[in-house]
Amino acid sequence: MVFHAIGMWLLAAAIPLWIYRWIVFSKLDDRERLVFNRIIKRRHENAFAFAFRMFGYLVALAAAVFLLILGLRYFKYGSLQIGAYRETIRGRLYSGYEPVDQVLDTLHYDQLLPVAILTTCALLSVAFTLVATALRDISTVSRLRRKLDGMKERQAATQHQSAGSA
Repeated sequence: MVFHAIGMWLLAAAIPLWIYRWIVFSKLDDRERLVFNRIIKRRHENAFAFAFRMFGYLVALAAAVFLLILGLRYFKYGSLQIGAYRETIRGRLYSGYEPVDQVLDTLHYDQLLPVAILTTCALLSVAFTLVATALRDISTVSRLRRKLDGMKERQAATQHQSAGSA
C-alpha cells in the first residue's frame, strides 16, 4: 500500500511539473529549442529506456523479495500457496469514489499477487519517470538560459569595447 501511495503522489506531482515544463519550454525561441533538443538527445537517456530499465530493476527487486517471502512461507507452513493480492495485503488505497474503487478492485486487488506486484512496479516506473523527466527538462532549460544569457552579455560587452576603442 505504501508503494501505491508513493506512485499516486508522484503522478499527482508530475501534473504541475509537466505544466511548468511546457510553459518554460514554450518561452524558448526556435534556436534555443533546437539546442535544447540536441542536449537532451546527446547527454541524457531516452525517457522510455529509463522507464524500462527502472521497471526491470523494480521487478528484479520485487522478485527477490517475493522469493524470500515464499521461502519463509514454505519453511513455516510447508506449502507455496499464492493467493490474490487482497488475501495477502489487508490495507488498501481507496479514492472514496465508487466507480474508481471498483476499477481498482478489479484491476489490482483481485489479481494474483505476482500480477499485482508487476502492476505496482509499472505504476512506480511510469510515475517516477514522468517526474524525473520533467525535472530534468526544467533544469536543462534553466541552465541553457543562464549560459545563453552569459554569452549575450559577453558579446554585448565585446561589441561595446570594440565600439569604444574605435
